Amino acid sequence: MPTAGRSPQWPGADGVLLALAAVVLVLAAASTDEPSALADPRPLDVLAVALLAFGAAVVWAGGRVPAPAAAVAMALTFTWYGVGYESGLVNVVTLAAFYRLGRSDTGQRVTLAVVAASVVASLVMIVGVGGEPWLEGLTAAGYVLIAVLFGELIRSRHLLVGRYAAEAEQAQRDADRRIAEERLRIARDVHDLLAHTVASMTVQAGVAADALDRDPAAAREALAHIRRAGRDATGELQATVSVLRSGGERPTTAPSPRLDRLADVVEGARTHGVAVSLDVEPPTRPVPELVELTAYRIVQESLTNVVRHAEATRASVRVRAGDAVLVVEVHDDGRGGPAGVAGFGLRGMAERVDALGGELWHGTEPDGGWTVRARLPLPAVR
Repeated sequence: MPTAGRSPQWPGADGVLLALAAVVLVLAAASTDEPSALADPRPLDVLAVALLAFGAAVVWAGGRVPAPAAAVAMALTFTWYGVGYESGLVNVVTLAAFYRLGRSDTGQRVTLAVVAASVVASLVMIVGVGGEPWLEGLTAAGYVLIAVLFGELIRSRHLLVGRYAAEAEQAQRDADRRIAEERLRIARDVHDLLAHTVASMTVQAGVAADALDRDPAAAREALAHIRRAGRDATGELQATVSVLRSGGERPTTAPSPRLDRLADVVEGARTHGVAVSLDVEPPTRPVPELVELTAYRIVQESLTNVVRHAEATRASVRVRAGDAVLVVEVHDDGRGGPAGVAGFGLRGMAERVDALGGELWHGTEPDGGWTVRARLPLPAVR
């Protein structure tokens, strides 16, 4: 497959076709069955060889200046027959020059001007000056037109092949990008899920260990929380793995977490000894599933950080949906973290928000504590 920015190689069929055409032209030009129209035709001599060599050089150099090269080749043809040569070998040079003109990227106006001038000149020299029948002049002009059109056909074919190659490369790049995005999304989901669940289970295990002898009821409740967290995590992990097995589409039997499940996340943080308040303003219009999932994960990851790192006693969760944006804010009274330091959790939040074209801010507040605030754009109402 051709790489971007590199012109595609000529297909093998084009090279074979051009080689056959060249062989036919040379054989046709070198042989003639008709008696000479000249009273004393000039035999091929040193001058003929020089003219043919000059014509070949013109065709070779015509890749950069095809229009002037075609005009010079036509003038060379007139000179060839004007000095008395009968052989049609010079026609090979002329047709090759006009083929290269059609094959080149010369503008249509320039190409049409050169072809029109050559056709008119051929008719004038063959019919007007040489006294040949009109059919001879039209035949010569037809060969010129065929050579140009053949070159244009090959050029158009190569452009089409190049476009198909570029589209195939772009499709491959898009597929690779989608695979990378899907892997990143799954990695974020697994991280958010495991970080929240493991943090919850670790805290509850500590509670159970402390209360095992003095408060068996509290120990049993903590173990029940651990079992419930493990069961929920197993269900979400199975849903995530099924995405990989189903080719990237979420199974309908395992819906994504939505805003109505934030109460469960908040309740889980409360069991760890953090007083969490929840304030969700009901959206006035439907919110896309991906936006709700992102909001859910932001709250989940933020409260996980509160439980594990913040040493906070209180936290608040606020979700407000406006006409164009969904605002998610999680604030705690803990110690927060050093500015500019972001772990996988905060990085995953930023990636989720960036994917939606939103904004994310996190840091310490002037009056203390740590805040995570996300603004998630909502699609315009139609």
